[in-house]
Amino acid sequence: MTGFAQGLLDALLRDAHLITPQLFLITVATLMLWPGDLFFNRAEKHKWAPITMVILAITAYLVVKSVDGEGFSRMYSLDGLTRGFQLLCILGSAGAVLLSVKLLDSLKQQTVEYYALILFSLAGMLFLCGATDLISVYFSIELMAICIYILVAYLRERATSVEAGMKYFLLGAFSSGILVYGISLLFGAAGGTTTNLADLNRALALAPTTSNFLVYSGVLMVLVGMAFKVAAVPFHMWAPDAYEGAPTPITAFMATAPKAAAMAAFLRVFGVGFHGVTSDWVLPLTYIAGASMILGNVAAVRQESMKRLLAYSSIAHVGYMLLGVLSGDPRAGAQAVWLYMLIYIVMNTGAFAVVIYLQGKGEGERIEDFKGLGRKHPVLAFAMMVFLLSLAGIPPLVGFFGKFYLFKLAIEQGYVTLTTIALLTSAVSAYYYLGVVKEMYFKQPEGEAAPMGAAAVFIVSVACALVLVGTAFGPWLLDWAMKI
Repeated sequence: MTGFAQGLLDALLRDAHLITPQLFLITVATLMLWPGDLFFNRAEKHKWAPITMVILAITAYLVVKSVDGEGFSRMYSLDGLTRGFQLLCILGSAGAVLLSVKLLDSLKQQTVEYYALILFSLAGMLFLCGATDLISVYFSIELMAICIYILVAYLRERATSVEAGMKYFLLGAFSSGILVYGISLLFGAAGGTTTNLADLNRALALAPTTSNFLVYSGVLMVLVGMAFKVAAVPFHMWAPDAYEGAPTPITAFMATAPKAAAMAAFLRVFGVGFHGVTSDWVLPLTYIAGASMILGNVAAVRQESMKRLLAYSSIAHVGYMLLGVLSGDPRAGAQAVWLYMLIYIVMNTGAFAVVIYLQGKGEGERIEDFKGLGRKHPVLAFAMMVFLLSLAGIPPLVGFFGKFYLFKLAIEQGYVTLTTIALLTSAVSAYYYLGVVKEMYFKQPEGEAAPMGAAAVFIVSVACALVLVGTAFGPWLLDWAMKI
């Protein structure tokens, strides 16, 4: 064994306890793909989703029980921020798995590879949440994204799904190239000595004046590459088509779990790595956040497809969360973004669950498919109304609490104009969310309603109750966020 290989093995054995959840996910996902049905019987399709949920529960347990530390030549750090956002990624993934069962059964597309790809992508997200080096950030993003490219094009018989996957792949490869080039420029600006975020922060702050253009260009390229991953304007072009063409559970997955991991990377890269050169990225990021709020909400008003509406809505929510990245207090910003992301995952997953239920009845693709839902399915319509109004941030729903804390922090940090834009665009979002409510309650239904199962009614009722009284748990959620 060569010296390099021996050193790599020693590092893995020494620091493996830091990445136990990731190693568990990769091992299990690999066994799921093992040929010959050695570990997983491909004929037992009804078992794959429950098995995946058990795997996710074990992963969450491993994350909670993990101990703080730093390893792999300081390329990975396990701390409160890492654990907090890793749990959000697991939550979003669990929602996607639950939503997949009904739709894939109806399409006869249940395959073990589908769930294995979700687990591989989740492993990349968990790595990304703790990445403390630009190199580990890049490789984590690629592990996460490559699996999602495949999942977007999962329905191979549908031209829209394949087209969406191809568009996402091409634009994703382009953005990855920009990200790598930016990393190389920053490595050169730091004297060719480091890509570790903490060391890079000190090196860039002490860089000679002749390197200013190099630093500025590198920071901007990293910003562009990472903004693409969260679909922030003007790097959002892929999102509406990818959201519409992907299987709806994967649309819900893309809108939640990868965004949580990418926001964790945003907080760490810009809050730690580029903290000493804030003048190079604060103004561009301010424009990106403002543009995302405006374009995301204004474009959503004109949508007729429910999935495209939620896609543009997610762009706007990214703009809101970037207020936490812009915060001069990295810890408070991370807490605000974590809390907002938690609430957003629950609301978004709930809204997509209603869409998927209607898709099983041949509806749900277009907003007009919700016509008369209040009379056909009162419980389902009420749930959708609660989820949408919570996304709009209307009190006393729990979504209001998340926006209140985030906007309050932004005002305290001096971003008054940007917060004003956020408030005004939130009013716009209420307009198009209420448009869906109007279709449900003020339009006559078409056709007869099929009865909902008792289990579906119970699950929807519990989800609604949690959202309705969620504000009562606000202080408790905030205390939990404070532990990050």
